[in-house]
Amino acid sequence: MTEAFFDPDGSCRLIDRFERTEIRWPSVEAWAADWATEWRSHEWGGATDFMHVACDDRTPGVVEALVVLAESAAGDADLLAMIGAGPMEHLLSHSGHGLAVLPDADRAARRSQAFRTALGSVLLGSGVPKPVSRWWAEFDPRRTERP
Repeated sequence: MTEAFFDPDGSCRLIDRFERTEIRWPSVEAWAADWATEWRSHEWGGATDFMHVACDDRTPGVVEALVVLAESAAGDADLLAMIGAGPMEHLLSHSGHGLAVLPDADRAARRSQAFRTALGSVLLGSGVPKPVSRWWAEFDPRRTERP
């Protein structure tokens, strides 16, 4: 069993209870830097695993971590596309948590241009609840009409 935590001191941890291992980042920003390094190098490791678990478990703080991740991309279009098509899509579509995180995702999209840009790379599955797909359509750059 693997668990992801955003701790009150601002750090984050990935704990593997079976392997009895723990990876700790001193801040969400430090985790985001590691995630970007892994994705740019195509050598996925602990930072990628951390976000995968956080999305699967809808760990409290996961949407805010995605904001930090998107903003840390500093406008890098390729990295923002990876963030959208990777963890954002996983959380909103594949994990089944889209409806539960919708209020947090909406707040994040309204305050962070980087988050909105990354949303443009999300492709929602057919089983996503209608409120999620209607909300997401507002940020989809491929749409010519707005809901």
